[in-house]
Amino acid sequence: MQMLSNALRPAVALRRISRSSSTAAKFDLNGVFVPIPTPYKANGDVDYGALAFNFERWEKIPFRGYCVGGSNGEGPYLKAEEKIEMVSKIRSMIGKDKLLIAGTTCESTKMTCDLSKAAAEVGADGVLVMSPFYFKTRMTEESLYEHFVSVADSCPAPVIVYNMVPVTGIDLSVEILKKMSLHPNIVGVKDKDMGKLAALVTETRDQRFQIVAGSASYLLAAMLVGCSGGINGLAAVLGEPLCKMHELAAAGRWQEALELQRKLVNIDLLLMQECGPAGLKAAMELLGYRGGLCRSPLPPITAEKVAKIKLTLEKDGFL
Repeated sequence: MQMLSNALRPAVALRRISRSSSTAAKFDLNGVFVPIPTPYKANGDVDYGALAFNFERWEKIPFRGYCVGGSNGEGPYLKAEEKIEMVSKIRSMIGKDKLLIAGTTCESTKMTCDLSKAAAEVGADGVLVMSPFYFKTRMTEESLYEHFVSVADSCPAPVIVYNMVPVTGIDLSVEILKKMSLHPNIVGVKDKDMGKLAALVTETRDQRFQIVAGSASYLLAAMLVGCSGGINGLAAVLGEPLCKMHELAAAGRWQEALELQRKLVNIDLLLMQECGPAGLKAAMELLGYRGGLCRSPLPPITAEKVAKIKLTLEKDGFL
């Protein structure tokens, strides 16, 4: 709790907010980001030893950066203080050239502002924020717009909007996202609807606004319509081929990139849609990472699912 309160000291926050516009102008989402899984010990504590082990390997892959406390990181199961501690510890594990993004979604605007400022104070380069969804039937586009703008106004780090409809039940329209893009500290959006990704690229082409794909299974298609890159859970286990695919696409070598994309689709759909965080952690263990346990009440993955993951990895040449 002391770490969180210190990070929210008004004088420090105000001093850094004044630099937010220049920081946002330099913020670059062009590349592949890892929404890191959070490994837990048997007692439920975060396993920082396992995280350090994984980062030794991740840091050898040309990722643009990392995201802490997202969906694949079991963000809703982390206390605010744990998220801040993770940001602080991970900042010391990664290179200065890597961007560190913190998932700071909370249900109230004040809580989101406070957590976002605290994350920035301990080393987050940007924050990733979903729509508050507990009272989703009461939300209006105007109230959601005011929520994101309030976070962007108060946070010293750039804000990325995360339009995660399967979780929130709220689908932010192209129109409201375009309106948000005019704010100097709202620098991008993560979405998983290909039609919307294409429309957003077109509608925000006059702004320095970056659109990133939420899944590795359509990262190449997203880049083809003009997206910057992706924040993709699959990067935690297959970062090398994902980064290679991004590199090939950025160089206009689309056919070579397509060959990689086809190999990545099945395992991405299996891990991200069918299995969830427990499946991703099982794949990490199969590929030499330390996935660790999930926090309750997420159930452990079955032996049958592990066998299916192993078979899929072998079939596509990753194991």
